[in-house]
Amino acid sequence: MNNITVSCGEIESAVGFVYVILSVILKKANNPDCDQSWYSEDGRLLADPSDPQTLMYPVISVSSDRLTTSYCVDELLHEIRCHALGFRLKTVFRVRNETDPNSGSTQTPNSHHLWWLLAFVSLFLS
Repeated sequence: MNNITVSCGEIESAVGFVYVILSVILKKANNPDCDQSWYSEDGRLLADPSDPQTLMYPVISVSSDRLTTSYCVDELLHEIRCHALGFRLKTVFRVRNETDPNSGSTQTPNSHHLWWLLAFVSLFLS
């Protein structure tokens, strides 16, 4: 199993949060018998690159080498299965919150703005 640890800031882009599979991992699955899937931390299928129209929230798009989500997900699993070879390769993405390097983040990229807004309203109403 491969483990990739990044921060939300490292994978944030203009279109969402992008989880990229390393080319060295994809080369191992360069076989028509192999398929790929992306799963949530609880094992729910989120996306299959062979069927990019079938996406589960929070996935925005998927291709053979990346998955894009609408918010920063703290743990995702990418799996490659090669049926005839009996080969299975898993990659776990663990994402840490920039403010607390020991934890992941499932917050939306703008969720901290809500705290500032609440603080401002509280100050204004005082």
